[in-house]
Amino acid sequence: MKISQLKKKEAKAFTLIEMIGVLAVIAILASLLIPKIYEAINNARISNTTLSYNTVKSALADHYAKFGALTSSNGVTITAGANEALNFDKVLIAEGFLDKPFDVKIGTGSFVEVVPGVTAATAVDATDAAYDLDGSGTTVNDAAGSAVVQAVIPNVSGGDAQALSLLLDGPAMSTTNAPTLTDLKGRVKYAAPGSGSTTVYIYVTHR
Repeated sequence: MKISQLKKKEAKAFTLIEMIGVLAVIAILASLLIPKIYEAINNARISNTTLSYNTVKSALADHYAKFGALTSSNGVTITAGANEALNFDKVLIAEGFLDKPFDVKIGTGSFVEVVPGVTAATAVDATDAAYDLDGSGTTVNDAAGSAVVQAVIPNVSGGDAQALSLLLDGPAMSTTNAPTLTDLKGRVKYAAPGSGSTTVYIYVTHR
């Protein structure tokens, strides 16, 4: 009687080969799913940045509609490039047009600033207030005026900078398949990150 019960218990147990087979299937599924999970997380970070940018853009439009100027804080004139203007997202919060600071999931220490504009003849580079918005060439500034509002995101990886550019500007104005190169076309611009990180500048508006 006891021998037959032991045989039944042995028959219900997994063999070593079956266990190895199950583990192999789990390993294959994990190798297929984990990259997709990381890709989804990264896409969410880029989408969050785009959403935050569009929120700032809408808040700035409301600010301009109320005060009639970019360089103002609650109706009081400020100087483009001054301390208050270099943290303009906080001005928009104080005015009630923005709920929270411009803080995105890529890079560190992001902010919105109002800087003095430059002439149309100014060559577009990775740090000035000139932007080649139509993608016609880096020597043409399409944001000529007295003030330019831009979002700044320091310490961004090349891959994230490229992904953001592709999402906001599209492939025609982005360095597709080359996250290590400089991108000066469109609203998103940055210096070549190489194997490290870069600072991304995003055009919001100018007057």
